[in-house]
Amino acid sequence: MQAIRKSEGQKKSLKPNQKSVDAIPLNSGTWRVEGIPGLFLRARAQSKSFLVQRRREGRLLTRTLGPVSMREAKDKAMREWSALKAKPPATGGVTLGAAIADYIESRTLDGKMAPRTKALAEYNAKRHLALLTNRTLEEIALDRAGLTLLRRRLKSPAVCNQVLRLLSAVYNYNRERKYPNLPEWPKKVAEVHAIAARDWNLTAEELCEWWRGVQTLTAIKRAWWEVALLTGGRRGSIEALRWADIDLETKTLRFAIAKGGRAYTVPISDTLADVLTKYRDSGHVPPSPWLFPSSVLDASHMRNVRDAEAGPAHAMRHTFRTTLAQLGATVDQAKLLLGHSLRSDVSSNYITATSPLLIESLRPLVNAVAAHYTGILGEL
Repeated sequence: MQAIRKSEGQKKSLKPNQKSVDAIPLNSGTWRVEGIPGLFLRARAQSKSFLVQRRREGRLLTRTLGPVSMREAKDKAMREWSALKAKPPATGGVTLGAAIADYIESRTLDGKMAPRTKALAEYNAKRHLALLTNRTLEEIALDRAGLTLLRRRLKSPAVCNQVLRLLSAVYNYNRERKYPNLPEWPKKVAEVHAIAARDWNLTAEELCEWWRGVQTLTAIKRAWWEVALLTGGRRGSIEALRWADIDLETKTLRFAIAKGGRAYTVPISDTLADVLTKYRDSGHVPPSPWLFPSSVLDASHMRNVRDAEAGPAHAMRHTFRTTLAQLGATVDQAKLLLGHSLRSDVSSNYITATSPLLIESLRPLVNAVAAHYTGILGEL
């Protein structure tokens, strides 16, 4: 019987499949399962059951798995085998799974991790780091071959960078705050890919083609894209706009939902003020506190706006930024209009981004941007 093996001076063994288990005669003793560390089958007079054994610090430890199938026994055996391993020293003894959970919770409570970033971190941990979650931080940092293999396995450079940055952030967070004796993170082995910035800016011809596509959309979606064009706002920030965020008298708009939790206020051009006034009074907008209410029952506002006719939403932001540069806007002015952090140097920390006078000083720029687009597209 090939599934069952026994030679003199050796332990009895069987193949790791259910057919081999069924072939083992009752009352035949203990059999080692080939290829599965520490897994044994014990055949008593009236039953067969699995167990896991591992020697730790000179002691033989045993965990009973019971009369389960071979498939279930293999799954349980892998977990028990790891659990029976000698515990590493306190320095770096935390597992990656626990470290990721603690990192995400801490950064979220500190307000330094946005919901979208949290969701992406949780997804990458579950999808790409599941095989490492039971390993300690120290083991992962010292396993350079394993990190190299992980980098090669993640074929998408963008995904690979997300996963490696998460690993690095979690590791360094624990090294700086809890386990100072951890070895330095192997930056060279876990180096991220160099990815060239994507050119999303639309040329005048592409902008005209984009505008023709927008004309085929509903009134609500068309207004959405016009706001994107004339503010350069992020998709999520525009989707979450309420009527209370817009003051058509003072011609200002507040993005309450923004990256990094940095809500910001910008002046809107005369053109956009006219667009929003006509949109409000058009009769196409149902009563709602949201500027762009969803047509889905019980939904609050539009989400994840994507239109084949209009192309990628982020192209509007890139085009807006490029237009600002063409019109001579300074770096700080562009940052203020796009909701970017000003903390690039010491002097920037002295700028109060919410100052009404500072916001008003940006108005000539947004009107110039609107005039630039009107010159290309005609009346908006």
